[in-house]
Amino acid sequence: MPHVRLLTVLGNRLTSVQSVISLERWKGYTQFEDDKGLGRVALLSCILATILGVNLVFCSQLVLIHLGLLSREIFGGWSDGTLQMALQWTVYAIALCAFHLGEFFTTAVFNPSVTSADSFMVNHSKAYTAAALVSWLEFCIRIFFFPDRNSPRIFCMGIIFVLGGQITRSWAMTTCGESFNHYIQRDKKENHVLVTSGIYGILRHPSYFGFFYWAVGTQLLLCNPLSTILYGIAAWTFFRYRIAYEEETLSQLFPNGAYESYAARTCIGIPFISLALKFNERDQ
Repeated sequence: MPHVRLLTVLGNRLTSVQSVISLERWKGYTQFEDDKGLGRVALLSCILATILGVNLVFCSQLVLIHLGLLSREIFGGWSDGTLQMALQWTVYAIALCAFHLGEFFTTAVFNPSVTSADSFMVNHSKAYTAAALVSWLEFCIRIFFFPDRNSPRIFCMGIIFVLGGQITRSWAMTTCGESFNHYIQRDKKENHVLVTSGIYGILRHPSYFGFFYWAVGTQLLLCNPLSTILYGIAAWTFFRYRIAYEEETLSQLFPNGAYESYAARTCIGIPFISLALKFNERDQ
């Protein structure tokens, strides 16, 4: 069937993109042999920092143009709509690079024993890569064909979402310290404790809370209507199942009602996740 062939081709292309992001072609070299090799860490940090720096420069220029402190002629007389969308893209790129660099930096400082190139979260999953590519495609279509169909208010809302999500996630990672891991732990390590202080006294999954609102916020930054909805649905579905599984695991790692007692006095903060978990318990 034609649609099956198309999906197969797209899946193969996505696999190719994912292998490039994972730097698999360099795995024959010593520094790229495993995830903790200096080669992958150095190359990823260099690429992310370069993209961050370039976009910071362009973002600064665009802000100065919006404030009337710099001539718009340096961008060839772009329209107001195109300049606004260019500003949105640079802010999005800054947020994206800062997030991935921050993931590695926070892990390296507060949980160095598990730090690796995967700590950047750049090669998070095929779904994450596909979502990013779809959002970039939507933005390109809009900037070329509908540059004036935009909303600075939604862009500002996106800034709030991204900053709030980033701060919450980073706060959660620093508070959790060595008990934090990007992967769900099925076995309890010696240094694994149930963290209930700081942000964990309010939210029991603050890193997921932050990631959810950060992800949706990135699409509000771009004012992508389709991707905002898709990101919201995809992130909600992902965390709905991940949180359910993690809470079951944590109940086993911290028995005798320790985790249940903690969960009863905290919230999740992602809309309707708690309700979905209650339906799960009732069905079981």
